[in-house]
Amino acid sequence: MPAAASTRAVTTLPALERELSEGLLQRWTQLVQADPLASCFQSPGWCVPWYRSYHDEFDPFVVLVMAGAELVGCVPLAVRRATREISFASGTMADYRDIVALPGWRQVVVSELLRVYLEGRFPNPLQIGWIDPASDTPALVAEACRMRRVPFTSWEQPCYRWFPADGENLNKKFSRIRTHLNHFKRLGTVAFDVITNPDEWARFRTAFFQQHTLRQLQADRTVSFDDPRKQRFYDRLFDSAAFQTHVTALRLDGELLSGHVGLVWNDVLMLGAPSISIEHEQRSPALILLSWVMQNASDLGLKGFDLTVGDTEFKRRLGNQCVSVTMLEVYGRRRDFYRRRLRDRAVAVAKRAVAKVAGEDAWKRRVRPWIDAALERGAGGRLAEVLARLRGRRTDNAAVETWEITPGDLPVIEADRGEVIAWQMRENRIEDLLMPSGTAASTERAIRECARSFARRRAAGGVFTTLIAGDQLAAWCFVQPPASPGEPATVHGLHVVEEWRVRGATEALLARVARAAFASGAPSITVSRG
Repeated sequence: MPAAASTRAVTTLPALERELSEGLLQRWTQLVQADPLASCFQSPGWCVPWYRSYHDEFDPFVVLVMAGAELVGCVPLAVRRATREISFASGTMADYRDIVALPGWRQVVVSELLRVYLEGRFPNPLQIGWIDPASDTPALVAEACRMRRVPFTSWEQPCYRWFPADGENLNKKFSRIRTHLNHFKRLGTVAFDVITNPDEWARFRTAFFQQHTLRQLQADRTVSFDDPRKQRFYDRLFDSAAFQTHVTALRLDGELLSGHVGLVWNDVLMLGAPSISIEHEQRSPALILLSWVMQNASDLGLKGFDLTVGDTEFKRRLGNQCVSVTMLEVYGRRRDFYRRRLRDRAVAVAKRAVAKVAGEDAWKRRVRPWIDAALERGAGGRLAEVLARLRGRRTDNAAVETWEITPGDLPVIEADRGEVIAWQMRENRIEDLLMPSGTAASTERAIRECARSFARRRAAGGVFTTLIAGDQLAAWCFVQPPASPGEPATVHGLHVVEEWRVRGATEALLARVARAAFASGAPSITVSRG
């Protein structure tokens, strides 16, 4: 490192706040503006609100490289207080994670980042990336690691983008989507809104957070927007004068069909995870909204759309360019590096074996959930056992536990309700799945399964029915009305939260469902656990 340069780290939020007020905020902002390779995710407009929102769990670890009094490099990291694990600020919330440096100083900053990480003896590998292909950071990290004989790995993923292109016909590109838009127009008034003021944001945010959470449950992904810290973080981003968010909504008669909260950097919109009404997911409301954004990009002040990392059909359909972005993992301890290599090889062998027996998607859709459930029961299981289960899986004529309830059964059911509770039965309120419902793992799995099947069951005419006790979700099911007069109504997907079973929730839900069915002319109801 040049003799005039020095490096230090700011490692507490009070110290960071003090330095920001004493000029670091301005110097950091100017550094980001001077670095043509910098992304918004390493700017103070993104990192400082995140440090403030997640201070209960993370401490800042901001690496500053100085040349005299001039800031020439910055790497905004964070340390998880409980484990001392280190990562870039905001972790995977940031789509791009790279250094910020003045031109000519990038090699020095990368070298100092590696030195600080190794001397800190952190217990986890340092992930750097995803990194834009224009950046030379991957090559600089690889060179610095080889010089220090530090093990590292790197890999690439596709990243789709859209920029206006001569001759591109967006009307033709999105002709199939227009069919879905016309469907919604036949149902009511469709509106595309750009959210720009705090009152509009306050009305939008609740529905957006709920829809996003339900979508994550449906897709069996980790839920994030149920965390008050993340909600506060996005509130701060929206209110920030130093950071530009881009918030849009697709509504049908005032009801949110899809919402999108993106970030604008150098007039390019960065894709955020859009929310959708899962009841209407087959009509692709998110694609309708984002295609509208692209078709009106010029009027919205946008030069392009970065769809970020991922090779999904959704992104392939929207993008007209594809680049490769890079991820690196630097290992401070060699044993962790070799353990990772062995694990990757073992998983690859297991996936190939499962694919031969049960198809390419079997690992994700069958094996992984079964392993997770087995681990919850305290048993890891063996691959041979998993394969045996797949070979023996029945796909037709499976026995389903059912029973019938007639009007004569009501007195018996209602006499065995347990304690008197002010139950409330509601219909087609999918957001009820987000209410408190205890801590049992079986309930968590049932909620995810319910979210996955919701759109299909509703499209088939099922009525989603929930039983509420105060502010608690106690039970739910889908009620299928009789196919024709004289036939029974059918109850599917019945689940009662463990804590409420002994308090009469099963009886209360079935009694209410049965009375409603009998009042509509059904002679009986058939209850199935499937």
